Amino acid sequence: MQIADIHYKRIFAMKMSRILLLADINSAHLKKWAKVLHEGGHKLGIFSLSKAIDNWYEDLDIELLSNSGFDQDTFRASNTGKVVYFKKRNELKQAIKMFNPDFLHAHYASSYGLLGALSKFHPYFISVWGSDILLFPSNPINRKIIRNNFKKADKIIVSSKILFERSSAFTKKNIEIIPFGIDTDHFKPLAIERSDKIVIGTVKSLEKVYGIDILINAFAKVKKEIPQSELQIIGTGSERENLQKQVLELGIGKDIVFRDNVSQNELPAIYNQFDIAVFLSRSESFGVSVLEASACEIPVIATATGGLLEVVDHNSTGLHVNPEDINDAAEKILSLIHNEKMRVEMGKAGRQKVIKEYSLVDTKSAILNLYNKEVQS
Repeated sequence: MQIADIHYKRIFAMKMSRILLLADINSAHLKKWAKVLHEGGHKLGIFSLSKAIDNWYEDLDIELLSNSGFDQDTFRASNTGKVVYFKKRNELKQAIKMFNPDFLHAHYASSYGLLGALSKFHPYFISVWGSDILLFPSNPINRKIIRNNFKKADKIIVSSKILFERSSAFTKKNIEIIPFGIDTDHFKPLAIERSDKIVIGTVKSLEKVYGIDILINAFAKVKKEIPQSELQIIGTGSERENLQKQVLELGIGKDIVFRDNVSQNELPAIYNQFDIAVFLSRSESFGVSVLEASACEIPVIATATGGLLEVVDHNSTGLHVNPEDINDAAEKILSLIHNEKMRVEMGKAGRQKVIKEYSLVDTKSAILNLYNKEVQS
């Protein structure tokens, strides 16, 4: 047994707690965090401002302490004035009274962070996830909200160096970095039947921020030189109709496959169909999909921005491209298509990076230690 595994099992033996999570119940990040805490023996409750689209939480014996946040089934903070949170405060206080948590933990520094701060409960943790610190503090009022939320927090957690830097501008408190861990026993190279085509792929939400439109334009240029190439786009989102229209206007509809979100169980097989994985986000806090692709030994191309700079080592595990630069993206894709040896070497280097720097065991230990350290102090 590895040392890290022994350390993880020791954490299991520590005092267990009741933890109330303030978070979107449908968030993939929240589901992973909750699973770790459940495996650690903690009792969990969730207060969500969106309705659950499935009953995943029942398998983890999690108490759902809210039916929905507002009138809509899916809560969107950008469509909601912050004054509404003052009205939701009493509902949260009732949930706290019912659940009687040892810890309150908000996952998202702006919306849920504000709601948790208004509850005045302690110990209170805030996890920063991305747009809450990269995009939300765009005006003096929003910046004041973030500062206030951090002021109320006993612990602040981020997943990447870029989030650490941006969060540090709003507080002098210590900030802990816990990167997302990747299960390299699940995400790994697979012996599957490959297409005769060169398959370029991405797994991202179809939202403007993730630059799928840039990827489509770049692929159109690649297609002219490499007729036997194909682009697979895995994900759903509000931009799907616009993106499909873009594809038709470019006349490459037969060469681009759109596919809805797939389960975690299906993802490794998806990545293993790619020859190159491409992520051209306009803004990115971390890059979980990049690491999942790398763990499957797929070379990656990613925008040189935000957390993508951390998860892709240029000319080693993949290539960086200039933000919004369609020509640069197309050139980088073509360079890898023409160099199979480089693709193989980058893929192998990528998997080793994930194993070394983004161990799931280390992430689980760090998550559980957040609460154990607080209990012991």
